[in-house]
Amino acid sequence: MKCRVTVDIPDGEGWVEALGLGRDGPVQQFHTANVLRRIKLTIAQTDTHVPEIVTDNPQARYLYYGMSKSGKSLNYTHTKNPLAGPRWDEAVMAAEGDAMAADLARYMRRMLK
Repeated sequence: MKCRVTVDIPDGEGWVEALGLGRDGPVQQFHTANVLRRIKLTIAQTDTHVPEIVTDNPQARYLYYGMSKSGKSLNYTHTKNPLAGPRWDEAVMAAEGDAMAADLARYMRRMLK
């Protein structure tokens, strides 16, 4: 006995979007908001629909790179955050990357139910 099965697979973009995995989908929004919570940046200061953290504060660039306008290195206070320093994204990934990945996996499992 022969059986023929036809499976229609939507284009790549279609199923990625349908699962909420697109560039501005709910999974990306959750992840961006989760990172912002962990770095203690107010979510209202950035657009979680964009898969990058964009802030409209002129000092943000200097804080991120650890250099003042004049090119001098910044001194960060470590009283509130012992990991404070330039390139905060690398520090947060090293310290909390596994926890963020677990949060994202839990969120995605809940979405697929």
